[in-house]
Amino acid sequence: MSAAEQTAMPLWKRVIRSILTAVASLLLIVVFYVAVIMGQPQDDGAAVVEARMDQPLLSAMSSALLITSESDMSYILEAFPAPVMYASYGNALTFVQGLCSDISFENGLGRVVTLTYLNENGDEMTVASIYPARALSLMGKGDYTISGTAGLSLAGLRSVRMENAGSVRMHAQGTDALYVVTTPKLDAAVLRQLTAALQLLERAAQ
Repeated sequence: MSAAEQTAMPLWKRVIRSILTAVASLLLIVVFYVAVIMGQPQDDGAAVVEARMDQPLLSAMSSALLITSESDMSYILEAFPAPVMYASYGNALTFVQGLCSDISFENGLGRVVTLTYLNENGDEMTVASIYPARALSLMGKGDYTISGTAGLSLAGLRSVRMENAGSVRMHAQGTDALYVVTTPKLDAAVLRQLTAALQLLERAAQ
């Protein structure tokens, strides 16, 4: 819906729309915590943190930001208002690209960083950081279903594991952002090795 259409919408409809959006977000958060705490026990020291619910939405970027070298990661960090999850794994993972772009959320704008890597076998791993942390709806469900296998720790955060026919997706909610890691269905040891390389990176204090 365009800004003009939103302005033309009667006040009571805008209020109801906002309430419904807030309720939907709250339900997604409840489902997330039930899945993590009740259905996905983990023994690797991963933590469940309390996501901030008061993060403001953002002003639009002038354009999406694309990098093709890890040496340009500072541009991504400057554009993203929360820690970015990335993989630091020497020669075992090859950085392909990073994309930072705005995304519609709650009648405003959130922001997503998606980093793409290839492992030694050419398998692709994507690591997405989503702002604000409450934006569970921005993950999209697709054809994924919750797995019976526990999610792995993602940079120290407890995750929920979901699967479809060919992929594994794990998501974790941090204090300031939501993180989503997607890989092909790999051997458990290989997957654990890849996720162990994940870290949170933020811009240096000014």
